[in-house]
Amino acid sequence: MLNYRFLNNGKPVLVMLHGLLSSLDTFIPLIPTLSEHFSVLLVDQRGHGASKPEGHDYTADAMARDLKGLLDHLGIKKITLLGHSMGGRTSLMFGKLYPEMVEKMIIEDMGIHQRQPRSPEHDQEKTEIAKKAEVESLLFDNKDDIFTIISPLYSYAADLMKTKVVERDGKYELKFWPHVSVLYGYQGNYSDLTSALTQTIFPVLFINADPAVGSALTPTCIEHIKTHIPRAQMYEIPKSWHNIHKTHPKEFCEVVIKFHKGEKI
Repeated sequence: MLNYRFLNNGKPVLVMLHGLLSSLDTFIPLIPTLSEHFSVLLVDQRGHGASKPEGHDYTADAMARDLKGLLDHLGIKKITLLGHSMGGRTSLMFGKLYPEMVEKMIIEDMGIHQRQPRSPEHDQEKTEIAKKAEVESLLFDNKDDIFTIISPLYSYAADLMKTKVVERDGKYELKFWPHVSVLYGYQGNYSDLTSALTQTIFPVLFINADPAVGSALTPTCIEHIKTHIPRAQMYEIPKSWHNIHKTHPKEFCEVVIKFHKGEKI
C-alpha cells in the first residue's frame, strides 16, 4: 500500500503526485490554500517517501495501477489529478487506463516525448552503486561518505542530493531509494505517452515553467501536446523553474483553483 496523507473535508478530491526523487512532503505547504476548495490526497509514489520499493517495475503503467489500488482502498470514485514531472507521466497513464475516474487533470512541467529506451544492462553499474548506497546508508557516519558513493548517480543534481540526507541518532541516511531512480531512468521516463494523450477525454491543464529559467518542456513538446490534445489549456508561469509549486506557490495554487472552477486562466 502506498503511503499517503488525506485531508478529507467532503469537498471534491484533488490527488497530487510528486516528481522523481521527491515525496508527498513537497506539496504540504499548499494544503492550507488548496483545502479551501478540495479534499487533498497526497501520495508517495512507489519507491519514494515512505512508500517502499515494489519489485523492479517502475513504469508509468505500474505507478498508475498503484494509485488505482489506493483509491479503491479509500473508496474514491472521482478525482482531479495533479502530477508534477514523473507524477505527470503517472497521471496521463492513469487517465488512459481509468478515464472514468478523472474529472480534470493538471500536469506540472512534464516532458512528453519518448526517448530511446536503454537496457537494464546499460545501467548495471549505476544499479550496483545504488544498491550499495541503500545497504550502507543506515551506517554512514557523515554526509561526505554518502555523497562519495552516490555522486556517480547524481552528478547532475548535486545540490538536490544535499536535501535528501537526514540525521538520525548521530548517523546519516538517504530519504529515498537510489535504485528506484535508476530503474525509473530506463523504464518510466521512456514510456510512450502519445496514446495516453490521444485518448484524453477530460479537461487537461498543462502548467509550464519558464523556458528561460528551466523547463522540462521544449517548443516541440508543446506542439506535440497541442496536436494530440487540441482542447488542452497551456499556462506558463513567468520566472518559474521546474518545481513551479515550490518557486511560485501562490501563482500555482491560483491557477489550479481557477481551472477547478472553470474560470478563465
